[in-house]
Amino acid sequence: MSTRAPDTLPNRLAWAARAACQGQDLALFFSDAEQKVAQAKQICAACPVRRECLDEALLAEGTSLGDGVFGGLTAEERNEAAYLRALKQAAANGQNPPRKPHGRRPAPCGTVSAYRRHIKKREPIDERCRTAKRIADQARRAIAKATVR
Repeated sequence: MSTRAPDTLPNRLAWAARAACQGQDLALFFSDAEQKVAQAKQICAACPVRRECLDEALLAEGTSLGDGVFGGLTAEERNEAAYLRALKQAAANGQNPPRKPHGRRPAPCGTVSAYRRHIKKREPIDERCRTAKRIADQARRAIAKATVR
């Protein structure tokens, strides 16, 4: 006779066994490359448990599930969805609307960080960012030249 109690509690994540991402390369869902993100979203679009996945990701937001594509949405898209959901819930309960989460603000144009952001997101690079990058490169070269002597 077994001394283990029968598993009578429902598994909250039982839906995951039916997910379309089962057997897929998980690196696809945790990549910053636009093409891989698009592929992950395409898999999610055909998933029979997409809603359950998104609900679980929204519950776990701010934990280890912060990055990656879950329920067909990236972390930024999930943050926006969670905020909209909180707005609706506050309105339904007659509460004051929640404040929009701050998160990190993008670096202002005219900085090297903004230049890098433009490159990463394939955005047009404005003249202020080009100038900041050029000045930073000149300073880096001058420091390297001075330390070689």
